[in-house]
Amino acid sequence: MTSGFGLATGPSVPSVPTPAPAPAAAATDAAADEEIGGPQAIFRVGGYRQRPDGAELTMGVGPWLTGVGATTAVGSLGVLVDDVLGRPVFMARPTGSHLVTFELSVEIVTPPPWSGPLLRAYGTVVDVDAARGLSHCEIVDGAGRLVATGRAQLRFVAAGWAQPERTGATAVAGASDLSALDVLGPAASNGSSASSAAARTSAAAAAVAGSGDTTGGTRIVVPARPEFGNGSGAVHGGILFCGVEQAAVAADDPEGLLRTTSVTVHYLRRAEVDAPVSYDVVPEHRGRTVAVYKVTARGPAGKPYCVATVARTAL
Repeated sequence: MTSGFGLATGPSVPSVPTPAPAPAAAATDAAADEEIGGPQAIFRVGGYRQRPDGAELTMGVGPWLTGVGATTAVGSLGVLVDDVLGRPVFMARPTGSHLVTFELSVEIVTPPPWSGPLLRAYGTVVDVDAARGLSHCEIVDGAGRLVATGRAQLRFVAAGWAQPERTGATAVAGASDLSALDVLGPAASNGSSASSAAARTSAAAAAVAGSGDTTGGTRIVVPARPEFGNGSGAVHGGILFCGVEQAAVAADDPEGLLRTTSVTVHYLRRAEVDAPVSYDVVPEHRGRTVAVYKVTARGPAGKPYCVATVARTAL
């Protein structure tokens, strides 16, 4: 969940926020006292329900899921998955502790587009011990199809290292106008109405020199946005998940037939919400039917926030 010392960025607060605005069905499911966060508002994530075996969350299906190339972004699942995997482990955590996401992984079963009006995610605890918790989730769309499965490893830290704060109304209001494409910043957004090739060219135009090894790859620099933050002042882990996936899409062949089929992210340290994030994309393999990208999100000093592997295959 929330980021901590030397580890991960994650969901904003233990209680899962209600989106604003959101589809009527999601608003009906949501508890009245749920807090609102910018990342949840972007993707219309809400409707938290505690279940005997874990947690349930919903995400609205709409234009806010659109990413590079004017297609539905697999990365748009990041906030939903991070929140639904973190909540049940939080409820089962040892007394006096908090938790941070170390590893987050998603495998796509049904590629987008997905049927609405809602995606529903069901998260369960796999195991909890004194040091860490493991959780698993499944996501289904409005037609009842299994969209994706996810898993997380979360590490426990001492409670009190951070005091979550309610997200400002301005950040939430601005977030409701954003989409998955905006996670890559203005350069990618400028290509939102263009073809895949134009969107990739626009995103690649943001590449700059700097710290970190980008040999044979591309760097995309995203300005800081308060809408990306959680209650502890860090970039939400689901936003970073979306960023690494969309950066890989932007670096891929725009005329190809590859689609993202899995994303695994290891979170290493907090990503401060008031600092820009650089996504370094390096192709480990790029073939006609399979491509694998290593994507590293970094801060201004060049230290990695997270390291991801994004797999794309022909469907």
